[in-house]
Formats: sequence, structure tokens, C-alpha cells
Amino acid sequence: MRRTRPGAPRTPVMLALPALLAIAFLLLPLIGILSRTSWGELGEHLGRPGVTEALRLSLVVSCWALVLSLLLGVPLAWLLARGRFPGKALVRSLVLLPMVLPPTVGGVALLLGFGRRGLLGPWLEDTFGITLPFHTSGAVLAATFVAMPFLVISLEGTLAGLRPAYEETAASLGASPMRVFRTVTLPMVAPGLLAGAALTWARALGEFGATITFAGNLPGTTQTLPLQVYLLLQTEPQAATSVSLLLLAIAMAVLVALRGRFIGTARDAAQRRPARGAAREAAPDVADGPARRQDRTAGEGTYDAADFGVPDTHPLKAAGSALGEDASADRWPLHAELTGFDRLTLDAEPGTTIAVVGPNGAGKTTLLRALLGLSDQAHARVRLGGLDATDLPPHRRQVAWVPQDGALFPHLSALGNTAYGLRARGVPRAEARRRAQRWLDRLGVGHLAHRRPAQLSGGQAQRVALARALAVRPRLLLLDEPLAALDQTTRAQVRHTLRRHLNGFGGVCLIVTHDPVEAVSLADRILVLEDGRVLQDATPAEVGRHPRSPWVARMLGRNAWLGSTTANGLALAPDGPHLVAAEPLPAGAPGLAIIPPEAVSLHRDRPAGGPGNTWPGTVREITALGSRLRVLVGFPGIPDLVAEVSPTTAAELGLAEGVRVWAGVKAGEVTLVTP
Repeated sequence: MRRTRPGAPRTPVMLALPALLAIAFLLLPLIGILSRTSWGELGEHLGRPGVTEALRLSLVVSCWALVLSLLLGVPLAWLLARGRFPGKALVRSLVLLPMVLPPTVGGVALLLGFGRRGLLGPWLEDTFGITLPFHTSGAVLAATFVAMPFLVISLEGTLAGLRPAYEETAASLGASPMRVFRTVTLPMVAPGLLAGAALTWARALGEFGATITFAGNLPGTTQTLPLQVYLLLQTEPQAATSVSLLLLAIAMAVLVALRGRFIGTARDAAQRRPARGAAREAAPDVADGPARRQDRTAGEGTYDAADFGVPDTHPLKAAGSALGEDASADRWPLHAELTGFDRLTLDAEPGTTIAVVGPNGAGKTTLLRALLGLSDQAHARVRLGGLDATDLPPHRRQVAWVPQDGALFPHLSALGNTAYGLRARGVPRAEARRRAQRWLDRLGVGHLAHRRPAQLSGGQAQRVALARALAVRPRLLLLDEPLAALDQTTRAQVRHTLRRHLNGFGGVCLIVTHDPVEAVSLADRILVLEDGRVLQDATPAEVGRHPRSPWVARMLGRNAWLGSTTANGLALAPDGPHLVAAEPLPAGAPGLAIIPPEAVSLHRDRPAGGPGNTWPGTVREITALGSRLRVLVGFPGIPDLVAEVSPTTAAELGLAEGVRVWAGVKAGEVTLVTP
């Protein structure tokens, strides 16, 4: 006897009993058919000429109904899932109407619309000589009317669950809208399409009410199998039961073939996908070499001018091209003017890499989507070299985009993904695959060319996505947090690979990131956004020395306090505490104080003759950062402060959460900037 798993919730009796009754209610009619079937006469009943003719006609009608449903329903499902137009809710209601309408009422409606005295019937008869009622075409029309909603509903749900990033990425690689629909959308929604098609065919096969009302019951012309059952039931109930069993078997076969696809949950679909963990074990990342700097994630530690002190002319840019024979002598400067939510002007010389940073909602992704021509929140006037891309659709802008997760097409191999943009731009298949393989080799994943995305690790998939974008030689390359989903080790490897392949790039590259290491190691400029406007546009060294945004300062691991400048520092509030700085700004203006955590000293007693700034506070949190400890100290009336101390110092002071301490900062360690 099967026992309930330990810890599994018990089904309440008040729910179990009605559920069992529902199952019995649905099962009893089926048992009735099986029990009353004359199994010995089954072959004779199903082999009668009238039955075989009705079966043939049912198959013809249902197949033609399926064809019409595919031709009309697929575009309608796409429009409902992707389109935005007035009256969309009304159109969806019209799609659902045949499912809730009594079939005979549907037949009457078809008569009044397409009958000989209907709205369209006389015109069809006079112009084309087509008479639908009492004709096989009328039975097809009736079956399509009641069955097509199953296809539309099933496919619309699948399309709605498909992330637009796949289609948008395909467009950025140069694929036209119809090519995107044919090569990306349809293959990715194929399970939902097949499920909807199977249900549509089964529903058309079993249609009765609309058919008999609109098309009549003419043997060999409109008398389908359900109508044959109706006639046999009046004269030969046993034969009617045998034919009903045939229809029941067909319906069950369809449901078994679907295996829950129509009603399966997202979890069921996920369980059918290959396990990524197994793929990682089978295909470990291949390191491209050590990263130029030690990898530190955003918010861990501080980054002073030495960390950002790469020369303002990035030395890596002179390291030579890594693009090999695909490198182009063409150079494409960027000029963009954005209006709407993002309000900025952006100019960059060829070969420039710009890191775009800012808090959530600052407009970073809006900037990228506006440059792609995909944003409704902002409009961009874009010029790439001699190309004015302002009014061009995304697939003609020559702007390649790599979203955060890469958006590799799951139905294509790594080689097929990389060759996709080349094929979309008219490169012959053999040449496109040769170039794609060369790019995969350069990024260290050539040996994985024939693997599907589900069989790649995160780092491998990201390299394939980069190869796919670089292979089409775009004039503008947009990377939306390309390394955010990777672990620390893989992030360092992919960052090193990306840096190598941006050397000699003839266009401009924009990278949205929250990682200061990415900004330092990849970018020539850092563009700081907040609320759609530019707060700072400077070299990494300048941003490291003088961040003009509290968010950027905290991203770099610094303390950032806003206030009003005074003659000798910063007033944190009109009548509140005061921060003394060795180099004050002109008084009476907004100011931002930047304090490195390592410049904050902690004491158990108030220091005598010590730092110029001291405040009593309470330790709120202690976290480890490598060989150092970060101590968050809270104060009444002023913002919290982060101090960085050694474990020895923490032990000597007896630091723990809730311990009262004094924090001190020397005036010379405070940097004041204008936000």
C-alpha cells in the first residue's frame, strides 16, 4: 500500500469527497459506453459503408478546418499576444465566443452571415458561384468556427509566455520581422502550436450542432461521423455505441499524445528541459587566462584612484586588434540625442567603450532600447558614422544587442546561434557557418559549436552570445549587464575575453553594469544616469576620484553624505551635525561628501585631540571582506557610516552588534564634490 510521503500535507476530507464525486461523474459515461459496446459486432458496425463514408468525410472536414484555423488563427494569436491596439479585449471576447455559444446558435449565426440569404452569401454566390450551406465547404466553415478558438487560446498563451528578448535580439542581428517570426518565434512556440492544433482538429472532428444547422445532414456531403451517430441512435443503438467508441478512442489518443502540454504548468515544462547542472559538469568552462585585476564584486571593498587610475587613454585600446581578418577598416563614431524619459546627448569616437551606471530606474535599459529603436519611453536621433539610423527599423540599424542572459535561441546550436545574424544579412550558409566557427574558436568555445544552449554553462553561453553579436560586425554594440548572471570566477574569465575582443572594435560599445570592476577594466568612459539625465560623464579615473552621485560612491564602496556646503565643510542638515573638510567648496551649494571606509577610525571612548570629525554611534552589523572587516555604525541624526578595520583591531575594541563606539574621520580624508 502506497503511503503518504513524510511531511506531505494531508488532503482535507471536505475537499477529497467532492473531488472524488467529480471524477466519478466524468468517468461514469465512459464506463457506460465501454460496458454497452457489442464487442463481437464492433467490426461489422464500423465497416458499414455509411460509417466509413462518414468517417472519411469527418477526416476531410476536420483537416481542412485545421488548415483554415492555422492560416487565420496563428496571425490572430500573435496579434493578441504581441499587438497593442484599441478594442483588443473585444477581439479576445470574439475569439472566446464560439466556445461558450451553443453550437446550434452558432449554426444559425453562420446561416445569417454566409447563408444564401445572409449578409455575405448572395455576394459569394453571384461573384464566385459559391454556395456554402448544404455543401462540404459549409461543414468545413462550421467546424472552423467552433474549433479555431482552441488554437488561438493555446498559442496566445504560449506567445505571451515567450520573452520578447529573443525576438528583439534576432531583430538587432539583422532579421526582418517575418524572418524573426519564421525562424525564432514559431520554433520556440512549436509545443503550444502543436497542442492547439491537436485540440482544434479533435474539436472539428467531433462538431455536430453548428454543422447540422448550417450545412445540413446530407450523406456523402455533410454527414460527418457525429451526425451518423445521431441517426444510428434512433434506429440502431448498438451501432451508435460502436461509432461513439471510435470517436472516444480518437479523443483519448489526442489527449495521450498531448501528455498535458495544453494544461501543463511552467514547472512541468521546466522538468522536461535538460538539466543545466549536468551540462556544466559535462562541459566545464575553459579559462581564457588570468584577469588583469583581482575580481571584486560590486559593493565589496573600496576602489580608490589607484584602482581607477588607468590612464585616461585606455592602454588596452592600443594593444592591437583581436578581430583578425574580420576586422574592418571602417570606423563608426556615435552621435545620439535622446528625448522622453532619457534626456541626453551622447557623442563617442570609434573604438570607445562606455560603461552606463546608475540606480534602478535611472534609465539605463531605456537608453539601450532607445538606441535599438525599441523603446516607447524615449526617442533617439542616432547617427552611426555616415548612417542616420533615426527612422530605421531595428533590423536595419546595424546595432547589436546582448541582453543580460544572452537570449540564445534554444532551438539552435551554438554554431547556429552565431551564424544567425550572418544568415539574416544574406551571407551564404557555408560562409556564415565558417565565420561563426571562427568566432566561437576565438572566444574559446569552438569545441562546443554543436551543443544547444541548455547544454552550456553560464560562462559558455555568454561567450556564445558575445560571438553572435560580434560576428555581424555591428556599428554599435550594446551589452546589458552581460556578466551579472555569472559566478565570480567565470565573470573574471568572460570579462577578460570581452576586453580582448573589444580591442580594435570599429564602433562604439555601451555596457550597462553595476560592477565597478567591469567599469574599470572595460570602459574608457563612465556615464552616470539618474532619473533619465546625466550626472557624470568622465573617465574611470575621474569618477573614482570624484564620484558625483551617492549611488556611484556606494557602488565603489565609499561612504556618501549629501548636505549643504559651508565655509569649512558640509552641513548634513539645517540645524544638524557638521562635517569638517580640509578643502571646502564655496558655501551655500549642494555638496556630496565622499569618505573611504578605511579612513574611518573606531574607538570605545571619545578620542582626545584626534580626528576633526567624531560622532558617538552603535555597531549595527559586521561583515567579512577578505582579510578585513566592514563595520556598519549607526548614528542619531546623521546617515550610517561604514568603517573598514582589521580583525585584530575589532578584537581589541571588542566590536559586536549593539556595542557603542565613537567614529572619527580626519578632515583631510573627506572629499567634497558638487553632485
